[in-house]
Amino acid sequence: MYFSRVQLQPDVQRSSQLSHVLTTNSYGLHQLLWDLFPTEEKRTFLFREEIAKEQLKNQRCVKGESLFYLVSRHKPLNETPIFLVESKKYAPVINKGQQLTFKLRANPIVSRKTPDKKHSVRHDVVMDAQRRLLRELAYCLGFSDVEHLKKSVLRHHVFNAWRESENRSCSEILREVIRANERFESLLEANLTSAQLVDWALKAVSDSALESWLREKGARNGFELVHDESMNGRKRFKFQAEGYRWHAMPKKGRDAGFSSVDFDGELLVVDPELFQAMLFNGIGPAKAFGCGLMMVRRA
Repeated sequence: MYFSRVQLQPDVQRSSQLSHVLTTNSYGLHQLLWDLFPTEEKRTFLFREEIAKEQLKNQRCVKGESLFYLVSRHKPLNETPIFLVESKKYAPVINKGQQLTFKLRANPIVSRKTPDKKHSVRHDVVMDAQRRLLRELAYCLGFSDVEHLKKSVLRHHVFNAWRESENRSCSEILREVIRANERFESLLEANLTSAQLVDWALKAVSDSALESWLREKGARNGFELVHDESMNGRKRFKFQAEGYRWHAMPKKGRDAGFSSVDFDGELLVVDPELFQAMLFNGIGPAKAFGCGLMMVRRA
């Protein structure tokens, strides 16, 4: 395996329009990176996009310039008309019980069965968690048949009905969601407005769902999240999930696209063989669009 750092050629960087087109077109960018492996018929690499200026502190970089990290089975070309490439062998030594810090950009999804469809349907983990909370609130407020409503519309109806009725059961549902997530529970010490209570509950339930998703992936891929020992015996993990983004792909359809979330924290290796396979093969879907590559270093 090889680990590579890929930058745009200086002439491409200086052409702001070309640089913008390349870095805002996820599918086209993947196709260009694939040109680094001219003998491959199927994709055998993972990649992650970063901002060059944040990664190369001692180099002058064009504002907004992208930089890419690749893990690949074969060595990529050293240079193309668009890219400059630096590569090295990638053979990490992984031991059971080893603690590592990690960074992961992933496309978290969950599959759920629906009565009118033969196969399970994939859902964005964040949107799924938020919709489930809003549906619970809607039923608490006496709504029925809310499955067809868009999340934004459902939220609007729920918030207005709750604010007018001052339903205490709904208030307690929201507070319990925040209380259940130790990264958010201290917010309950403040005097939150109705809007703030709803916003923080949606963020807390999303964060909890992302943690559960990553822990489930860890169980399948030989690692566990590490508890924060500074929390006096509490169960909080050294983990955070942020940078949720929706990447629209209009060429594939009006509503086509995928989401991505940036995870980072500390993990414990429990199965070196599974863990190393994951480093090479990635986690989750949308690998063709820059998701799934976990980057690790010693804690």
